[in-house]
Amino acid sequence: MKQTEYTAIVTGSTRGIGKETALLLLKNGLNVVISSKSQDNVHNTIQEIHDTFPSKKENILGLKCDVSKHSDVKTLVDVTINKFGKIDILINNAGIVYYKSIMNTTEEEWDKTIDTNLKGAFLVTKEVLPHMIKNTRGIIVNVSSGAGKAGFSNLSSYCASKFGMIGLTESVAKEIIDNNIKVMAICPGGVDTNMIKDMVNDGFNKSNTNFMKPEQVAMKIYDMIINKKNYYNGQSIEFYNK
Repeated sequence: MKQTEYTAIVTGSTRGIGKETALLLLKNGLNVVISSKSQDNVHNTIQEIHDTFPSKKENILGLKCDVSKHSDVKTLVDVTINKFGKIDILINNAGIVYYKSIMNTTEEEWDKTIDTNLKGAFLVTKEVLPHMIKNTRGIIVNVSSGAGKAGFSNLSSYCASKFGMIGLTESVAKEIIDNNIKVMAICPGGVDTNMIKDMVNDGFNKSNTNFMKPEQVAMKIYDMIINKKNYYNGQSIEFYNK
């Protein structure tokens, strides 16, 4: 990829997998848009990037965006187009989790999980696709989970959202098959992130899982982008520590 020829949006990219993916894309010459529903997190991450990569200031954009709100998503896409002129890559990564039995999961917690993890991917994809179709190229990677392939106790809302993301991936891939756009999902196993740390505080037993680093998942996502011919449209790639 030639520098600055490609622009990527990475949602939920101020920490964990999203942040490492955004940094990797930036270091490899792409324009990158990071986002979070927390303005403070966006500000701090952008400042960190400016301090670490001062030569990349013109290639990075940070925006507050609650992906469950259409108005936020539209602003995210509009501002990206105004600055960079196009969107070539979308990483739907924003996500939350509640580690609770279904009996203890509230309706509000269920709705927040589905709205962030699944509705968010729907809204951003829907807003980005017209620009990709216009340019007859694009790559969308949906960050699902091993919990999108198999159900786990105390993760009913999270599993439902991640199973749904795989269905979304397969459906959209069929819809845009003639537009030179590839839609894929990645289903990582356990990843050592703040989300996992929050689950441990809620009683999750971390010792039973061989956790990956966020950087490992970011590298796999990058491979899915630069070596897209090695993956088929609509594919869900399981990715675990060996």
